[in-house]
Amino acid sequence: MKKLLFVINNMDIGGIQKSLAELLKAISDRYDITLFCSRHTGEYLKHIPKTIKVLPENPYAAASEQNLATCRSQGFKFFIFRLFCSSWSKLFGKGFPAKLLTKKIGKISGSYDIAISYSQPIADHDFCNLTNEIVLDCCPADYKITFLHCDFASYGGNTARNRRLYRRFDAVAAVSDSVKRCFLAVMPEMEGRVFTVRNCCDSQEILRLSNENPVVYNRKCLVTVVRLSKEKGLLRCIPLFKRLKEDGFSFEWHIIGGGPLYQSLGDAISEYGMNDCIFLEGEQINPYRFLKNADYFFLPSYHEAAPIVFDEAMCLGLPILTTRTLSADELVSERKIGIVCDNSDDKIYDMLKYALNLDEKIKVPELLPDNMACITQFDNLCSYVMKNKESKT
Repeated sequence: MKKLLFVINNMDIGGIQKSLAELLKAISDRYDITLFCSRHTGEYLKHIPKTIKVLPENPYAAASEQNLATCRSQGFKFFIFRLFCSSWSKLFGKGFPAKLLTKKIGKISGSYDIAISYSQPIADHDFCNLTNEIVLDCCPADYKITFLHCDFASYGGNTARNRRLYRRFDAVAAVSDSVKRCFLAVMPEMEGRVFTVRNCCDSQEILRLSNENPVVYNRKCLVTVVRLSKEKGLLRCIPLFKRLKEDGFSFEWHIIGGGPLYQSLGDAISEYGMNDCIFLEGEQINPYRFLKNADYFFLPSYHEAAPIVFDEAMCLGLPILTTRTLSADELVSERKIGIVCDNSDDKIYDMLKYALNLDEKIKVPELLPDNMACITQFDNLCSYVMKNKESKT
């Protein structure tokens, strides 16, 4: 049985973390798996299969994912380490701090066939999300793979330094064909080393959870499950819903998730007088109870890669309303499970107005994600990497 080491920054509630939890569940009986999590936080740690070994938290890796106050509570040296690395990164970039971090971590215990970084690096001046560096410099493995969950051209981490990191990997796993094409448009020299490995999705578990105390609505309802951050486009939609309300439409919009824009969204909802129509539900362990009886899943992002929430909505037969981002046509239009509009305020308004005008819920095909196909893609990637490197040596 092949030995795999996965590396991720945390297991907080988020799309990448959920994607990893689902992948680990799907392949846990096919590989001997170990998980290195930089910071042992997050609801999805509870979802890791019992057969998977979770390595103890490394305090320096944890410091790269914590704020200064938390580091201070763990010890003065970690506070100084975090302060120095953050300050240096903001001024000069994270190159030297990343080297310092991997030296402090040292070699991760054990020996592995393949080490896998499951999250992509972010901007050069932010000291966090350093899983690529940890895999490349700390993991005792013959073969190394990194996952790509972003629109590489637009997400903010397309830098010369990060491109150099990607060239050091044996392969890159992109979570959709569109993500793969976008990455290769930026880095054509990686042709032949980039593979599609779609997100896994446990449809039976989603259906089960959706029936646990499902929320009932009295008006047409849109639900968004997302991290509350700028790129998700939520703030621009509040005045659009205000216009719809003034035009006489009756609706409610429930936003599920946490993140840096929580307070700003709450302020904007109050400013536009939309407290009776737009509701911030915060992070939810079971968001599917909100989706069960909704009319639409709504995602107005500026840019996205391949959101796992599209598959989750599809499992529940919930039509999707979304902006045109990297994989929207591939995952929504081509599967005929919703509407994709051009990425502008006017087109979002037109799409919402059309959807709310309909007398009946949009009917979508009864489709379920093909987990076996996703597992096969992952198996083929691992086999290719090992065979290809062996043939070269």
